[in-house]
Amino acid sequence: MALIVEDGSGRADAESYLSVAAADAYHAAFGNSAWTGAEAAAKEAALRRATQYLDARYAWAGEPLTPTQALAWPRVIADLPFAKYVWPVNRVCDACAELALRALSGALFTDQLDAQVKSERVGPIEVEYATGANGGQTRFAVVDDLLRDLTRGAGRLTLRVERAS
Repeated sequence: MALIVEDGSGRADAESYLSVAAADAYHAAFGNSAWTGAEAAAKEAALRRATQYLDARYAWAGEPLTPTQALAWPRVIADLPFAKYVWPVNRVCDACAELALRALSGALFTDQLDAQVKSERVGPIEVEYATGANGGQTRFAVVDDLLRDLTRGAGRLTLRVERAS
C-alpha cells in the first residue's frame, strides 16, 4: 500500500507527515546509514509508526485545521501572528524522520506491566527499582526539543514535586 502523506489540506486519509523521499533526504543530510540501507516498505511502515507516536504522545497547541483530518497536523493556533502554521512544519517533519529511524530497529511504544518490583532483598543485598518517568515510555530528547514550541504549555518548564517522608 502506498504511503499517503499529509499535504497541508487536512487530508482525511493521511498516514504520515513525511514522504519516504523527504525522509531519505533528511537522513542523507545527517549521514544516517541505517535509514538509507532499509527497504522502501520498511521505511513506509516506520513513517506510519512515527506519525502514530507523534499524534499519540504529544499534546499539540491549537486545534486541527479540519474536523475530518486523519492526523493532528496541520493546526490552527489562534495566538500566532498568522493563526496557522504553513505546512509542512519543518520541526514536525524532522521529528517524524527521527522517530522513523528509531522505528526501523524497534518499537516506539513500550507495553507496561501494572505490577513492578519496588524493592527486593536477597540475603544482605537489597535492590530497589525506580519507577520510570514518562509512564515508562522511552523519551526521545531530540524529538522533545524539536517540538517544544508546538505543544501545549510550550516553553514552560514542568517539574515533578514529591514530598519526602
